[in-house]
Amino acid sequence: MAEPQVGYYVHHHGAGHATRALAIARQLGCPVTLIGSNLPPLPASVGRLDLPGDTAPGMRVERFDTLHYAPLAVDGLRERMGLLGDWMRAAWPCLLVVDVSVEVALLARLFGVPTLYLRQHGRRDDPAHRQAYATATALLAPFPPAMESPDTPAEVLAKTRYAGWVSRYAGSAAAEPQAGRVLVINGRGGSAFSHAGLAELARACPQRSLYVAGALQGKPTQVPDNLTYLGTLDDPAEEMRRAELVIGSAGDSLVAEAASLGCRYIAIAEERPFDEQLQQARRLEQLGVAIGLEAWPDASRWPSLLARAEGLDPRTWQAWADAQATARCAAIIENVMAETFRSPCGPR
Repeated sequence: MAEPQVGYYVHHHGAGHATRALAIARQLGCPVTLIGSNLPPLPASVGRLDLPGDTAPGMRVERFDTLHYAPLAVDGLRERMGLLGDWMRAAWPCLLVVDVSVEVALLARLFGVPTLYLRQHGRRDDPAHRQAYATATALLAPFPPAMESPDTPAEVLAKTRYAGWVSRYAGSAAAEPQAGRVLVINGRGGSAFSHAGLAELARACPQRSLYVAGALQGKPTQVPDNLTYLGTLDDPAEEMRRAELVIGSAGDSLVAEAASLGCRYIAIAEERPFDEQLQQARRLEQLGVAIGLEAWPDASRWPSLLARAEGLDPRTWQAWADAQATARCAAIIENVMAETFRSPCGPR
């Protein structure tokens, strides 16, 4: 039998899925191909399969209990599923890591290809998720066990292998904050942050110096003197280290990066399917490692919220901010490969 290889399906919403996938791919000791739309530049050691988009003007999306997204007559969707099927046929024996798509996971199963499905926070008890989980060979949680929801079914827990928060900054130097410096990071996955809200924050806390990283819709008007726009940063690590407080979404990537850098973090849940970020924000608050908010707060609340955040002990992250999480993800993938094909997939 040929050497087993890994296909890694990357969801195209935001940048977090691709960032995580590339970090894990670099750690794998077997052939790996990233599969998806809008993939970033990849090193020569990582293969790529670029897929077309899956939308079309005027398309109608029907709702099914067992499928999240299966519109009719969309050329890009038909082409991307065909390309993925061709890859699985040519790459066999292979394992498909799915981050994330119920439909991709089910397609792989129909092809007889084992899947390792990445779990996300939120209510994932709908029939489509249950089917994807049930047909997967194993489930990978890119978060620590402490972040697990108490409502998760026993059969899902039994299949789950925990890796910890996966961060591109794992093992980096801890934060060296400057007093009064506040960083707001606006991600690429769609944001509820606004110029008006940021201006209100700056005016409510005039003793703070507020810096904003990332693009926002529209243009700011009447920018307060203590508000500075940094633009889009490919690597915000240095700004995160310099900030006394960091404000951002409750998405996986930003939370993991804040944890690995030991930031005093305010996690604001943004609207996502299945209340993904809402659940994560609540759990972070319960653990006491960050301030978790269910929505962008009224301006009057900001002074007390920032004061609370100042009282966070960055060392509380250390119990869960594991520098080995990325390597552990790779090891889990390799172990599932070995168990499935009874063939070692170790360092080359």
